[in-house]
Amino acid sequence: MKKSKAGKVVKVLDLVLKLEANSASCVFAYEPKTPKALVKFKKVK
Repeated sequence: MKKSKAGKVVKVLDLVLKLEANSASCVFAYEPKTPKALVKFKKVK
């Protein structure tokens, strides 16, 4: 009985880990374009 509960807990935690990793990585992949009006505020042109 303890093994079945532990197995279920492991499956749930693996699922949560996969979902959180995928949602966090999409933030790094999505990079919105900067507006052209911000060009005058750049230090390096």
